[in-house]
Formats: sequence, C-alpha cells, structure tokens
Amino acid sequence: MLRFPSGRRRLAGAVLLAATVACGDPAGPELPELEVVVAAGDGQFGALGQVLPTRLHAAVYTASTGEPRPDVTMLWEVEAGDASFASGAATVTDSTGSTYQTVRLGSTPGEVLIRVRVVEQARAAAEFTVHAVDSPEITGLSVTEAQAGDTITIEGSNFLPETARNAVLFSGIRGRVLSVGSGQLTVEIPPCLPTRTVDVSVQLGSVASGAIELSVTDGGRITTLAPGEVLDVDDPSGPGCLRLAGGGQEYLAVAFSAATVGAATHPASFRGVASWSGAQSGPPELGAPAGRPANSLERGTQEAWDQHLRRREAELVEDGRSPAGTGQRAEGSSSVPAVGEERTFNVYNSSGDFDQVVAVVRHVGAQAVLYEDTLAPAGGFTDDDLATFSSTFDETIYPTVTGGFGSPSDLDGNERIAILFTTSVNKLSPRGSDGFVGGFFYGLDLLTDREGSNQGEIFYALVPDPTGEFSDPHPKSQVLAVTPAVLAHEFQHMIHFNERILVGGAAGSEALWLSEGLAQMAEELVARSFGASSIAQDFRAGNLVRAKRYVADPLSVSLIVATGQGTLEERGAGWLYVLYMAERFGVDILARLTSSVRTGIENVEFEADTSWGNLIRDWLAALYLDGRGDYGQELRFGSFGLRSRLLRSDGSDGLQPALVGQADFQHDLDFLSSSARHYIVRPPAGGSVVVRLGGVRGGEAPSGSALGLKIVRLF
Repeated sequence: MLRFPSGRRRLAGAVLLAATVACGDPAGPELPELEVVVAAGDGQFGALGQVLPTRLHAAVYTASTGEPRPDVTMLWEVEAGDASFASGAATVTDSTGSTYQTVRLGSTPGEVLIRVRVVEQARAAAEFTVHAVDSPEITGLSVTEAQAGDTITIEGSNFLPETARNAVLFSGIRGRVLSVGSGQLTVEIPPCLPTRTVDVSVQLGSVASGAIELSVTDGGRITTLAPGEVLDVDDPSGPGCLRLAGGGQEYLAVAFSAATVGAATHPASFRGVASWSGAQSGPPELGAPAGRPANSLERGTQEAWDQHLRRREAELVEDGRSPAGTGQRAEGSSSVPAVGEERTFNVYNSSGDFDQVVAVVRHVGAQAVLYEDTLAPAGGFTDDDLATFSSTFDETIYPTVTGGFGSPSDLDGNERIAILFTTSVNKLSPRGSDGFVGGFFYGLDLLTDREGSNQGEIFYALVPDPTGEFSDPHPKSQVLAVTPAVLAHEFQHMIHFNERILVGGAAGSEALWLSEGLAQMAEELVARSFGASSIAQDFRAGNLVRAKRYVADPLSVSLIVATGQGTLEERGAGWLYVLYMAERFGVDILARLTSSVRTGIENVEFEADTSWGNLIRDWLAALYLDGRGDYGQELRFGSFGLRSRLLRSDGSDGLQPALVGQADFQHDLDFLSSSARHYIVRPPAGGSVVVRLGGVRGGEAPSGSALGLKIVRLF
C-alpha cells in the first residue's frame, strides 16, 4: 500500500509465486471494496482517426490496504467524445493490479472522456480525458533570422486556443507561447539558444507539424554553475532554458521520473542542441543509451520465495480480521524447551499447503532454540557446529537487528526464537534451480488463531544435504556460510511484522520494495558489526551483487514496484535506497520506518520530512557522485564508500553514464516510475550545449510522469 498526501494510492508491488508454487486465492469469490486510480495515458493528444500513442493504464487496489488487486474484470466506456476501443471493452487486471486499453480516436476533434470501472463494483472507477486533434501545420514564419529571446509570429493552422497547449519547439528546445490568434502563434524564441540554424515546429502533445528553418543569433544567456554547484529543474518539459558552457567544463545530468504509480511507464525525450565557435550546426550524436539488459527479469530462488511469503502475509492481514487481536500469546506455552525434546511443526510448502515436520531440540541458547528435522540426512551438524551458530545469533545477529529495527514478539512465552533446520526448506528449490531457498520467516506463525500457525516466532532453514537427497546437494559448509545472512534478513521481517501488524495494528503490510529494502539493511548492519573480517563479506555480498545489477541500468528498474516475481535489480535498488536513507538521516530512521503504520512512499516522506521528488533526485545523484568529491551530505552515502564497493572486477565504475554534448543529440526514453538515466554532459570546447527533458518528441511531459532533471557541475 502506498498512500500519499494527495490521497492517491500507488502500486506497492505485486507478488507472483515461482513456477513450482501453486496457491489458492484466500480472499474467495467475493471482492473486498476496491479503488481504481489513473496510472498513465491521461491528458494525451492524438491525431484524428489514429490510435493514441500511449495505452490508457489504470491500477486497482484493495481500498482498505492499498494492495494491488489482480484478476479483476474491468469495463471501459466512452462517456463523451468520438473514440472506440481497439479491442474489447472488458479487460482483466494483471499481477500488478494494472489494466490497459488501446484507444482509437474518431473523426471529430475535441475532448474524449473515458471511464473504467470494476464490473462488480460500479462505484470503483477512474476517468481519463484525452484530446483528438487535427495535426498542426506551419505555413511560414514572420522572419527568417532572429536573435534568441526575440518574439516571432508563426503562421499556420490547427493550433489550439489555449496558449499552454501549443508546444513550439526550436530543435527540441521549447519556446514560450505568448498568444494565439486566428492561424497565428506569437512565441518567444528560447533566450538561451546559441548562434545556429534551428528547426521550428509545433506540437500538440505528440502530434507534430512539419518544421521550418530559422537562423538564430546568440542572445548571450548561459547558465553559470561553479564546480560542485547543483541545479534542480522541476518542470523540464516547460519553456525554461538551460545552456551549459564548454571550455573543459563537465556536468552530471540525471534525467528521472519521480512518479509514484509503480507499474506505469512514462515516455520522454532528452534533447541537446550544441554549438561551436563559428559553427552553425553539428551532426546528430550517435549511440543512444542501451536499453534493458536481456537478463533484467532474472531472479533468485530465495528472492522469489521470500516475495511470495510477503504477498501471502498481506493477504492474511487484509482478510478482514483485526490484526491487533491475532498476536496474543498462545495458551499453555511458556517454558523453555530442553535438548532432546520433540515437537511437530507446520511448515509451509511450495504447494501452498503444510508439511508436518517432527523435529528435536539440538541446542538451547540465550536467544534461540535450535531444532533439527528428524529426517535430516546423517552426518549433518555437530553439537559444536550448532553451538557456534547459536553464539553468532545470540551475540551478534539478535542484538544488532533488534537494536536497529525494534523488538520481536514472544507469543510462545519462551523468550527465544525457534530456528528449525528442516528438509522442507531444501525441497522448496527444484533441482537445477538458479540459486536456492536458504530459509524464511512466515507471518502466519504470529497469527495465533489461523489454521497452520505454529503460534510462535520461527525461522525455517535448510539442512546439510551433501548427496542431494531432497534437492540439489548442499554441503554443511555451504549451509553454515549462507544461513546466518538469510537469518538476519528474515529476522527483520519477523520484527517488522510484530512492530507494524501486532503492535501497531496496521491495516496492511508494508510496500514490498520498502519491506525488502529494510530486511536487506539488516544484513548490512550485521556485516558492519563484524568490521573488515571475511565474515562481514558473507552478510554483505548478496546486497552488493544486486546493487551492481541495478546500477548497470537504472532506467530499466522501478524502485517502487516488483515486476512479477521480482528481480535482483529491483532488490538492489531497494537496498541502495534504504542504505541512503540511513546514511543521510541516521540509522534511527530504520526503526521508525519499521514500526510505522504508514506505507511505502508516505512512510518515507513522513519519517524523512522531505518530499519524494527531492529524495529521489538526491539519491539518484548520490549513486554516481559518492566517492568523487564533496558535493554535500545529500549527495553521498556517508562513510559507506559506495563507489569503491561497486567497482567492477576490471576496475570500471558500476554506474556508467552516457556521454553527450559534443553534438546535437536526442535520446528517447521510457521511464518507469522512480527510475532514471544518468548522463555526463561535456559541451564542445569553446562552445556550449542547450539541454532539455520533455515528453514524446520533446513535447509536454506526460500527465503524472513527474519528470525532473538534476544538473551538477563536476569541474
């Protein structure tokens, strides 16, 4: 659930089960009260008789929790205007709660009002307004030569009467329309344009006219930044003018979307107009940034299973029972188990059912009771192995994670966490999987009145299986090396469930991206407690691998939503964001985010007392600037040393911006919400480059895209 001051809920990320997992719908056939919001496509313009360039995109949520709702049948209706649907009027929401419609405009110009609603709940609806227009035409300019900043008149037809809706572009740089007359536009030439020839065109949204050349003389306006100075452009698609001087100067430009509907896509264009001493124009720059990597949907088995459990927990909490009333201490359980005692556990399996596992107590520590499945292969853990494992949990993991995030519950009254090593965890990973499930926590165990609950705090872990009896082979050394980091991660989830649901009584689970980022931060805090030792690397390695995958292409990843079962890149983004928050605002913010009943972006904005847009652009800039100089606290990762940790084996930087500015350029981008593309802008020696971020073909930014541009002078 993502709730904001505006009252609109955003996608928190949907969870799909891995291919080996089948799970029924616990909500049953009766839908809870739903809410529908506009995600993308609103306010766009299209040519008469043509299909709108962007599909209409609505998102559906459970009203009480903000969880995205899949498999809901939607009905689309044209309430006013001339349009039809390219396919049927009925659609079904996907795993992210999203539903889409392709619209073909008719032959009548004007506004078109389209409504989408839940078939079973007519009041759950959203409305789109789009515009059918004739393509604008330019027949002439009042002058053939002018100075930047001068006012000229454009002759033509099919202009709109509202000045702001006519985007006049000078080689992609937007001028200010002063008035609209009969077949005329009066417009101010962008005052930052250099001496050169530009193409003048008019756009209504993405519907563009042809172009006419105009010779422009430099007006002398240049944006001057000192080394280290920062410029934030909040409305980059408007008529503002940003010209960066050359002469050895270099700039970081972060083009981003701070949109908050996670599954939405926002088309945009980053443009540059370069100039050289004595030159009028230059060749287009070649080599736009690479698109999404082919493996961007790859995921780990542990991540997929973990995400499935968080989704199941959300369903448990939203099923109508009071979460604050389900975390009561289980009756008849208060004593500390003794070594040798047997107990039967319900262990959630990949079929959405439970294995009945008989286990025996092997070790009792100060903070944990260690059980072992009676079916575990022979030759597994020794008593010394388990004593060492217990010591690591008692002395390091437990105090570090509770100190950073809050307290676990104690529903079974034994003042300890049960750690069950069971073959059921081994069996969660099909043979030949890309990775394996090392362990998990399931919030059902803290809901004492639910079927299948073990009525206490339990972490489930795999057993050593060197011969591969239950899945792929896992020698004891591997289990002992991997399990502690998984335990730190899942222990945070356990604390989070207690603080948020049982203590706070929140109506729904935390947004998945933030929940996972916090749990990954638990691994980082434990790593820090081990200093520079090799053990620290065992806790930190997974986060760094995922972070490197994210920074390889931040444009292809939305921070705030998981795609399908979630990707490693998304996990990398979430951890880097929570790490940045802890370094910028202090580690205490982790506990506040964990115990809050607010959700997702609303939670972050409240605890940081800063807007999402400001946080996103500073974080994105810090991803590149950290370790490159003193650019201020907001633009670095504190003492963590992010840049050095993300260096690749060949010594190259993890985040490699595209180099632009030596010639004219146009990069067409499809931003996911809360994603970015980084650039190094290097203007020509003795010249300059004008830069602008806008919508399709350089027009106005799409509604709800929250496009932004952050410029930092490097030297």
